[in-house]
Amino acid sequence: MRKLCLTIGVLFWLAAQANLASPVVAQNADLNSLQSVLSGGGGDEELIAVSASFTADQKSRAGKLSITAEIAADWHIYSITQRKGGPVRSQIKLDPSKKYTLKGDFKPSAPPKSLVDEKAYPGLPLEEHEGAVTWTAPIELAAGVDAGQLKISGKLFAQTCSGQQCSIPKDFSFTASYAAAKKPAPKEAAAKEAATSQSADAGNVGVHKAGDITFRGYVTPRVIVPGGKFKLVIAAEPAAGWHIYEMSDKAPASAVGARPTLLALTDDSGLKNGPAVPSVPAAADQVSSVRIHEEPVTWTVELKAAPAAKRGPLTIEGLLGYQICTAKSCQNPSALGFSAQVTLGAQTVDGQVPLKFDAKHKYTEVQKLVTQPAAARGTVGKTSSLDVNQFKPAALDGGSVSLPRMMGFGFLGGLILNVMPCVLPVIGLKILSFFEQSGHSRGRAFVLNLWYALGMLSVFMVLATVPVVLRTWFGLDFGWGQQFSYVGFNVTLAALVFAMALSFLGIWEIPIPGFVGGSTANQLASKEGFTGAFAKGAITTVLATPCSGPYLGTALGFALAQPPAVIYLMFASIGLGMASPYLLIGAFPQLLRWLPKPGAWMDTFKQVMGFVLLGTVVYLMRLVRPDYFIPTLALLFGIWAGVWWIGRTPVYAELPAKLRSWGVGIAVAGIIGALGFQWLGPQTADSLAWRKFSIDELTQLTAEGKTVMLDFTADWCPNCKYLEHVVLNTPKTKDFIERRGIVAMVADLTEYPAEEQALLNSLGAKTIPFMAIFPAGRPNEPIVLPDVYTQGTLFEKLEQAGASSTSRVASLSAR
Repeated sequence: MRKLCLTIGVLFWLAAQANLASPVVAQNADLNSLQSVLSGGGGDEELIAVSASFTADQKSRAGKLSITAEIAADWHIYSITQRKGGPVRSQIKLDPSKKYTLKGDFKPSAPPKSLVDEKAYPGLPLEEHEGAVTWTAPIELAAGVDAGQLKISGKLFAQTCSGQQCSIPKDFSFTASYAAAKKPAPKEAAAKEAATSQSADAGNVGVHKAGDITFRGYVTPRVIVPGGKFKLVIAAEPAAGWHIYEMSDKAPASAVGARPTLLALTDDSGLKNGPAVPSVPAAADQVSSVRIHEEPVTWTVELKAAPAAKRGPLTIEGLLGYQICTAKSCQNPSALGFSAQVTLGAQTVDGQVPLKFDAKHKYTEVQKLVTQPAAARGTVGKTSSLDVNQFKPAALDGGSVSLPRMMGFGFLGGLILNVMPCVLPVIGLKILSFFEQSGHSRGRAFVLNLWYALGMLSVFMVLATVPVVLRTWFGLDFGWGQQFSYVGFNVTLAALVFAMALSFLGIWEIPIPGFVGGSTANQLASKEGFTGAFAKGAITTVLATPCSGPYLGTALGFALAQPPAVIYLMFASIGLGMASPYLLIGAFPQLLRWLPKPGAWMDTFKQVMGFVLLGTVVYLMRLVRPDYFIPTLALLFGIWAGVWWIGRTPVYAELPAKLRSWGVGIAVAGIIGALGFQWLGPQTADSLAWRKFSIDELTQLTAEGKTVMLDFTADWCPNCKYLEHVVLNTPKTKDFIERRGIVAMVADLTEYPAEEQALLNSLGAKTIPFMAIFPAGRPNEPIVLPDVYTQGTLFEKLEQAGASSTSRVASLSAR
């Protein structure tokens, strides 16, 4: 009975694994796992090995406990600091003992790789260790305890994962012995990690090997808000028998002798930086007076952005001076340049930006930076005394700043906005209402202009509320016109103005009083209403926000640094300034007497204004991000088709007929717009990591034993785009090729490049779409897929080609 239950359990386990792996992977995994289960084990011992040791000074009783986890290739575990709500956090559990005391937290030898899986854990950073990792913590031995006889036992609770597979979390036991004469495990762990995780480091950690030392570095997070903090992280891993000297904030006094490690920032883009903090203390060197690091060490520099810093890219550059030595000899002092571009944005985004290293520098360059006076270089090497926190512009100095004065500047700035290029195209909306008002009473003219002014002021109050809320609740700043930095706002506004332009051109009629669309001048004149006046005032103001004229910049710069009440007063003064001409005309309608009488000419004027609004659409399209440009054009086409359908229904039709036409029109516009953004928009997270084709890289990849999938495509090829969205850039295809280590490469024939065209011809093809698969080990026997193909056919051909020789499949097969 026991054997029967065990057999059934094994069969269920194999069935579950078959859903998570490809046939080749499942076959190897099932054989290994079946053997492990039948022998009474879980198979995790093959994926992770844990060892431990400790050092201690017999006099001070102080020591260090090191625990190393060696993880199988292509697998990972999660950090001991992994946040709750995500995957299983690793834990170090020590057995109780009175012979020693743990004096601090465990720290990893290298920071975990940070990434975000928006599908599984939206917004939650995942912290992973690959290859090998060593955690160290300070300990203190109890009085009378012999370090040589002490054994420290415990367990590492961890879960190993790879791709979409994870083992069951479990405890891995270890026993730490005294390590007196040998170097602790972190050195070997770092060497193994460097050998097994180069491809992973390339994604989020910059790597530079300089002879007998390897440097790694990154900046985290990728995006912070103004006033937030970055961390610059640089790790040094000396080879066995070598050491690097302790970091110093002072240049060496002598021109000879050991060279301390120096760090100097040459371009920090206005960031305020702190000292470089090492992950482990340096040890005393028996030869020189300078302390040394024989084991891997990580220095962390905290960088803080000024609260008033401008959003956008930030470049962080610097130099690292160093010298490495053995017990008998030293290499010449050297220097390494490093740089990274991070971002100041609206909200913090976790992740790492890898450092780019270059070796075109000398140690003396870093010495010169560090020897500058502290006031000129900052804590770790600034080259300028510039401090954005100390700015005091002359125009805002002393008693010249007063609220009434600034409100006057705001009023003048708002008045001038009426003639700025952003606003002029939509002024035609108001001109048409002027013509209509010239035939009505003074009271009605005033009320209509009042509603128009209220529409303007309403938008200014919204614009005032945004910075107040963001500053009060989130500690963020929001500047004038900043809404135009958001793709969604630009696309929406372009669609709205385009629909208005089509109404002016007579394609359809907007069902809001005051928005012209009738076929005669009399119909046009009778359409002005309070709702239309308010809406036109609001739209005019929205279109004005990208512009900034004289006085407006001064007024806004003052307003956005003031308390909420002052912000509202300043924005109200700008709104009144912009609305003042219309309030004046409303109060004194005799100013309209110079205008011609309403008539048939108004239809022509209306249509001319329609073309002016189309020009506004062209301007707004400039603000749309390039990867959203084509989808936005598709959306505009859908709106055109939708309003055309709505416009076919006569104005005198019954309500049900109007509702049906509106339903169909909205559906047509929505479907075309959705398809445009789905098929023509930017690639999603499920897209393959395409490499751009070059014959040199294709040759190198195939020489390394990679299977390469080369897609010939072009922007003008609709079938190519179909395959990209339906077959290639899908989660299933991405998972399929990643499991086999296949490289996805694209040859873009949009502009008929010679190299891509020549390769296509050599493959015997004249048309696209065309897929060529170069099998690992057999690159001269490519498998081709001409024309349109299915996902099943693609998978069949990729199976025929086989996995890359360096993929996880090969490593599993070798076990």
